[in-house]
Amino acid sequence: MDLALAAPPWLLALCALLAAALAWWTYGRTTPTVTGWRRGVLTALRSAALFLVLLLLFGPVWRSISASGDAPLLAVLVDESESLTLGVGPPEAAVREALGALPDDDALRFYGFGADAAPVSRDSLAFVDPRTDIASALGRIEADFAGRNLRGVLLVSDGRVTQGRSPATLAERFPVPIFTAVAGDSLSTRDIQLARVVTNEIAYAGSPLPVRVGVRQQGYDGQTVPVTIASGGAVVARTSVALAPSGAEATAELDITPSGEGLRRYTVTVGPLAGEATTRNNTETFSVRVLSGARRVLLVGAGPGPDLVAMRSVLETDRQLRVTTRTQRSPGQFYEGPLPANLTAFDLLVLVGYPGGAASGAEVERLAEAARGGLATLFVLGTQTDLATLGRSFGDVLPVEPAQIRSAFVEAGAAATAAGEAHPILSETGVDPARLQALPPLQISTTRWVLQPGARTLLAVRRGGQTFDAPLLAVRQQGAVRSAAVLGTGLWRWRTLPPDLDVLAPVLSGLTSGLVRWTTAVRDRRPVRIRADRALFDARERVTLSGEVYTETLEPVEDAEVALTIRGAGAPVELPMRPVGNGRYVADAGSLAPGSYTVEGVATARGARLGSDRAVFGVGEVGVEFREPGADVGLMRLLAERSGGRTVPLDSLAPWLAGLREAGGLADRPVERVEETPLLALPWLLAIIVALLTTEWVVRKRAGMV
Repeated sequence: MDLALAAPPWLLALCALLAAALAWWTYGRTTPTVTGWRRGVLTALRSAALFLVLLLLFGPVWRSISASGDAPLLAVLVDESESLTLGVGPPEAAVREALGALPDDDALRFYGFGADAAPVSRDSLAFVDPRTDIASALGRIEADFAGRNLRGVLLVSDGRVTQGRSPATLAERFPVPIFTAVAGDSLSTRDIQLARVVTNEIAYAGSPLPVRVGVRQQGYDGQTVPVTIASGGAVVARTSVALAPSGAEATAELDITPSGEGLRRYTVTVGPLAGEATTRNNTETFSVRVLSGARRVLLVGAGPGPDLVAMRSVLETDRQLRVTTRTQRSPGQFYEGPLPANLTAFDLLVLVGYPGGAASGAEVERLAEAARGGLATLFVLGTQTDLATLGRSFGDVLPVEPAQIRSAFVEAGAAATAAGEAHPILSETGVDPARLQALPPLQISTTRWVLQPGARTLLAVRRGGQTFDAPLLAVRQQGAVRSAAVLGTGLWRWRTLPPDLDVLAPVLSGLTSGLVRWTTAVRDRRPVRIRADRALFDARERVTLSGEVYTETLEPVEDAEVALTIRGAGAPVELPMRPVGNGRYVADAGSLAPGSYTVEGVATARGARLGSDRAVFGVGEVGVEFREPGADVGLMRLLAERSGGRTVPLDSLAPWLAGLREAGGLADRPVERVEETPLLALPWLLAIIVALLTTEWVVRKRAGMV
């Protein structure tokens, strides 16, 4: 214990001496004069009072220091997921026995975890959680025991993480050692596992959709397993795959052909084979958004010509395209009739030589406005093209813009650029890009072209054995809109090749197909997007959904009202989504009965409807805990090593705990507690000062002093 002052103690002592001297001097000049013991008493009383007042002015604090021990704590994290119930003689029984053998130690704090962690008694462990998140559980321990004498964590688990991030990174910075006890063994029992399903999220009606299925096995070397894909209770694809050696993955390739637009839900099933540890890891569900299979193309030519004929013939041979042709006849007139009234119904606008000299301004502007509004555009240069009108109306849409217009044309070949060799458009030709230089030359304009922002040159001009930095084929993606430009006329020559160039015969059709596919590739322009956070929820999980709302220009809308309607098993469920910022919305539908569900979301803002969207999901037995039976000993060992702990045999927890305590691993943490009391807050000190001054006054009165 000590006394702390706001100023040096010597200064207080000096002030006290001066106060005492002042008091002695004062009582040497009183009326009547006091001497002897009376003067000494009065001087002492005043000196004491002045000293206490000076002491309070120096801000004294009475500090009391005491030492004690903070009791040690050991967090015991027990995996309560379903995977510990798998197999004959499941790890669950061994875990209960091992924990039951632990002594009733005041240092132990039991937590059960699956997707989340919470305090639990060792007698109430359930082992029913459908997911395992070790990182989240360790984070809960770190938060709950912050500032306390936590000496370590005993993690009892099989190490199979089915949710959340990897705990290995967290273990490196964990404040205390993690001791791991592995539940189960690393050698799984005989089992077939559906490892993965890979396919596109979007498909076209009537077009085959490839589905790749990965299968793993343990204990079934050399066998073959059936693989099926079902939708609506009917099998739509079937094959079989020879199983790879244990631990390796075999791949099955299947094709499904969706019919009709909308959302389709498919279930992939592998096996089963006799003797599997579980069949709950043999299935997986996925959803596909099916779009209309036919893409509508509006082909507009500046006038009859061989390039228009060649392009029309190539486009019409593609069964996935519906081609509407308009050939300029005279200003405002086309051979096939007027331009379609609704240009937004088309997926691609192909301009061959258009706009020419006979094009009317109103029609050019209609087409240009549609292109600016998001209609994919492919331009093919022609000798009839009015380059001034092209630059003025389509310059901000196409990949190139005429900067210096010239009327002359020269012959030139094509050479693939580095960007072109790696681009999927040239891959569609089926020919080595280097061989494209052997194609017959085209007529190219001597006009100087300028690439627009975001444009890339796939084919460059080649003349006299030299490749120039001038575009012959350029593409551009601006936001969600794509466009392409072929700056040469005479494409018909690439369709009628001599016999010695037969190897290049597929180039024009392949190049056209690649341009059509690339420019019309599906881009998500939906203003409202609703999705379930999982394709399949466990029946014991809460169903959560996410959404996004955008304007027509894909700007996020943060103040929308999004109403959901969930239809499936039972009565429809209606609930609103709540905004979380940047045009994103979330909703929690709680637990739903097993079955298939469709959710529709409608977004409105200030009374105006912004759009709607649909999604599908299922509720049932997910079985992610059964994907890989057996323990992940490697991860458990890694967690222990990175955190400074070690792996402990599950059947030796009680001896290990006793050894840990004997080695000082569960020692008290010395704690020094400091209590500070400001003397100014002590009322009795003020009472002493008043008593001293009162006594001085009484003595003065008895001495007859004024």
